[in-house]
Formats: sequence, C-alpha cells, structure tokens
Amino acid sequence: MTSLTASQRLLPPNRTPLESALAGIEAYALSTDSLRHLWTALLCMADALPWLSWTLSVEAWQEAKSDDARRQLILTSIEVHRRKGTPWAIKLLVRALGFGEVTIIERVGGRTHNGEIRRDGEFPHASLGASWATYKVVFNDRPITNAQAERLRKLLPAVAPARCHLVGLRYVAVANSHNGATRRDGAFNHGSA
Repeated sequence: MTSLTASQRLLPPNRTPLESALAGIEAYALSTDSLRHLWTALLCMADALPWLSWTLSVEAWQEAKSDDARRQLILTSIEVHRRKGTPWAIKLLVRALGFGEVTIIERVGGRTHNGEIRRDGEFPHASLGASWATYKVVFNDRPITNAQAERLRKLLPAVAPARCHLVGLRYVAVANSHNGATRRDGAFNHGSA
C-alpha cells in the first residue's frame, strides 16, 4: 500500500482517484499556523494573498508590486469600501499605491472672470452646469509617468463618486527640467498627464 500524504489522509474513504491526486500535489504544507492566519493580511501566507484580496474585492491588486504593498492594499480595502465614492477614498487608494499625498480639486469649471483665479490652465473655461461633477487630482510629493497616469485613470473610477468625471492628473514636482538629467523618451510630461 502506498503511503498517503497528510492531506490525502483527510479525504473521506469514498474519494475519487482525481481527488487523491489533487490532494497529493498540494502546494501548501498542512500546518495549523498557516491555516489559522488565512484571514489576517499581515500574517497570511504570500501564496494565499491573491485569494484573500479576491475575497475582499481589493481594488488595484495588480498595481501593487511587492508583498508589503499587497498586504497594505488588503488592510486598507475595508476602509476604501466603507467610504467609496468620497474624496477620502481616492486619497487612500493613491496613498496605498505609493504615490504619496494628493490634493483633489472638485468642480473644476464654473469660475468667473473676477480675478479670484489665475489663468494658468488649472481651471478650464466651462460653465458650472457643464462641469459641476468633475475633479482633478494634484500629486504633491512626486511626479508620475504617463504609464502610471494611464493606470490611475483606469483605477480611480472604481473608488470615485459614480457621477464624477476625472478631468486631469497634475503633479507639482515636475520631473523633466531642461538640465539633461532625464531623457525625452515620452515617459514623463511637463506637469500633467
């Protein structure tokens, strides 16, 4: 008689050969410590993190590049879902992805020509009736690449208010200055994406 693995011994006596074979190629070592922490983001096995994130409907899972970033996204996902549709949720998602602090400018249009605002391109010339449900995200800490901006444009509607439309991503710290430190390869823009 062949020796059975621990997971095969847990199967009922009426197990099929397929079930026995699948239990024999199990990737996880059967230990109560690893199974006990399946619902804890900080202690969960790295192999089980995708399943935990799927269970909790974590936004932007593919954008997190390290296990620490993935664990942080899982930890913040409950708060994001609790406050989804608010500027706070947008800021939390951007912060969890590692882009730092942002400022959100709501109701981008509807400015009058009375000297209150500068004509620097921050506010477009649009009536408030046409632009009341718009917002712009301003990155305070660091610039973002065009590829990162494209990913953020796809992710932000998942946490932003459903009625609102993103009209721009702008960063204060401009990455491209004319000092030869960066190449003009199209990765960055001059302040907005």
